[in-house]
Amino acid sequence: MISLRRCLLALMVLASLGFTAPSSANVEDFSFTSFEATYKLSVNAEKNNRAEMLVTETLVADFPEFDQNHGIRRSIPDSSYEKFPALLDDIEVLDEFGQARDFEITSEGGFTNLAIKPADGSFVQGKQTYVINYRQSWVINNYQKSTGFDEFYWDVNGTGWQQSFGQVKATVILDQSLREILIADKISCYQGPQGSTEKCSSITAGDSYFTFTSGKLSAFENLTVVIPFKPNIVNTTGPIIEGTFSWYGYWVCVGALFAVLLWALYFRIFRIRNQGKKLFIVPQYKPSPEPGLFASAFVLRKTTRLFQASVVELAVKRLIEIETVEGSSNKDFILRRTSLGSPNAIASDLLSQLGLTEAGAELVLSNKMPEKQSSELAKGLLKLRTASAREVNKQGYFQKRALGIPAAGLGVALIVFILMTYFASVMDSETEAGFTALPVLLFMPFVVVYVLLMSKRALSPKGSELVAYVRGLEMYIELAEKDRLEYLQSPTGASLKPSEVKGKQILKLYEELLPWAILLGLQKEWAKVLNDLYSSDGSPVWIIGVSSFGDSFSNLDESLTASLGSSSSGGS
Repeated sequence: MISLRRCLLALMVLASLGFTAPSSANVEDFSFTSFEATYKLSVNAEKNNRAEMLVTETLVADFPEFDQNHGIRRSIPDSSYEKFPALLDDIEVLDEFGQARDFEITSEGGFTNLAIKPADGSFVQGKQTYVINYRQSWVINNYQKSTGFDEFYWDVNGTGWQQSFGQVKATVILDQSLREILIADKISCYQGPQGSTEKCSSITAGDSYFTFTSGKLSAFENLTVVIPFKPNIVNTTGPIIEGTFSWYGYWVCVGALFAVLLWALYFRIFRIRNQGKKLFIVPQYKPSPEPGLFASAFVLRKTTRLFQASVVELAVKRLIEIETVEGSSNKDFILRRTSLGSPNAIASDLLSQLGLTEAGAELVLSNKMPEKQSSELAKGLLKLRTASAREVNKQGYFQKRALGIPAAGLGVALIVFILMTYFASVMDSETEAGFTALPVLLFMPFVVVYVLLMSKRALSPKGSELVAYVRGLEMYIELAEKDRLEYLQSPTGASLKPSEVKGKQILKLYEELLPWAILLGLQKEWAKVLNDLYSSDGSPVWIIGVSSFGDSFSNLDESLTASLGSSSSGGS
């Protein structure tokens, strides 16, 4: 008997779905009285001229009269002849009286598996009839190289069964178009194990049908039917989607989505532009009092080190003092509220979140901070950050977003996605090639990228001036020390006398820049400058208990980052 691996797997029924108490019971220990299949073959001219069939399989199982089996499992391949999409559809399972049987459908390894068993998990005994109905496509294949014909070549029950069959019968009913191209004298059937050439028991012909019958089949034996047709009339090359309306529509949609993204990129670069005249950046030797460090961080979109910089600013302004914990191996520091200074609103809010509202109040920054305390601190700082960002957005540093055009672009993209999904579903209904996966997988990344491109906030003239000023601070911090001192003595700088560029006055100016250096990511460079000054002009008063400012500041920076860094990240 000639047999295809596809057909063997197609009709393989695995073990019964249960196990009973007796140790000798084996779920494979049952048989089938009969297996009768009816195949109604037709040609669908509207669907690529493909061959289709309605299948009815009637299996009569003979189970033992005790609790051993729950039912049977029927596996149907998702492809016909291992190369065409089977397009399985309209699956149902009935009993001999036409009543629905419980079953579950799963897909695995290229197979649609039907687990036919009672939903309540009960056992079945004695004779049980299973009537399985389904529709399958692409059921005629090209065998012209070996036989010269196109053929309906089908294994009826397959060689995968561990049970015997009293009889296997297949009735093939042909529509008019197939009867006209039938090669009737070449019809054949075979029975037996894989590779057997033994003829089946009988072939009976009617006006529009043929019935093939086997004798008793042992385990792993099968009935195969072969019905040849004139070649090159029925489509045996598979579904044709290239060049169809859906195919063109699908790829036009793909191109349209890329076009929308390119337009969004253009809009971001050339349409979302900062207002105000282009300002020439000049060095700035001291921070502007307005709007301050906190608000400036949001306008500049530099919030990664915002809280680290803000804590150091509190210390530099003498609102708190920072003390190293003597003998600490974890680089611990104490933040202590002083009785000096009058904090502004932002500083008051930050002190409140740190628990430093009263003089003498302390907060220990440590890598081993209790988890509850660390979590509450992070939540409080994040709340402050969110509220501050909203407040800054109201202060006129950004242009009002023009939502109409970006929203229209997103609307166009959504329509394109809907059309693309429709075209994909049409093609998948013919090929099962998975075209629908692309729009499904692409949708969320597309929306995220689009929103990110369009979420850029353009600066107002007020915002542009602030950014230019802070860039001036950054420029000053990055100058060589000689250039910084010369700038402080120039008319555009602080106009200091040569005698004033040393000592407390210059140290005070440099200390005020330290929080901004931290915000701009230049803390290491600026700490070195301050360390040189402290070496000649005394230790800082805002951080106490240090022998070397450079080493202590490095440890402080690490401690602040570990304790507060997670609350500083994010967009504005």
